[in-house]
Amino acid sequence: MIENLIEYLSANSPGTWAVPLLVLIAFAETLFPPIPGDVLFIVMTGWARAGGLHPAAAAACGFAGCMLASCILFYIGHRPGRQFIEGWLQERVDPSRVDRARELVSKHGPLVLALSRFVPGIRSLLVLMAGSSGMRFAVAAVPVAFSAAAWYTILSAAGSVLGRSLDSARGFMDGLELLIWVVLGGAVLFFLAWWLVTARRRG
Repeated sequence: MIENLIEYLSANSPGTWAVPLLVLIAFAETLFPPIPGDVLFIVMTGWARAGGLHPAAAAACGFAGCMLASCILFYIGHRPGRQFIEGWLQERVDPSRVDRARELVSKHGPLVLALSRFVPGIRSLLVLMAGSSGMRFAVAAVPVAFSAAAWYTILSAAGSVLGRSLDSARGFMDGLELLIWVVLGGAVLFFLAWWLVTARRRG
């Protein structure tokens, strides 16, 4: 599907509809994570950049789409809440991912939401769990907005540099995901070491 879109883009110049399309891609990727929206957003940004769209404008489009979808996810978690999560969602999503997202939100609250776009596999679930946890929207909105702004700034910058190359976009996302896992693993090891040192001092 993406390959066909690239062919279409190559045959057409960017128009004013590039802006709503970028918003739509970010919205769909946030609301329906199986969609390869990050790669598509990078390619689309490169294509729109060729038509004069500034990277900051592309980042703003991604931010807008992501925040709109995040508000919907939070509302779904807040209103149908546990009944929705234990019913419809767990029939379609690996229960271990749901449990992991719930545990992270329970332990770290707004902090994990500030990093939510950078947590592979469960980033949209984190917002959903925040809604079902009873967290107020005003508390969740700021860290979610921070995460969305940072994430789409990175993707827009990548699109501006890489252009509309699908292989380059995929390579960038693979490298970025690997870097994220390395950083997360390092953070876990750091806090584990810190906890052990603290426990020994107390003992």
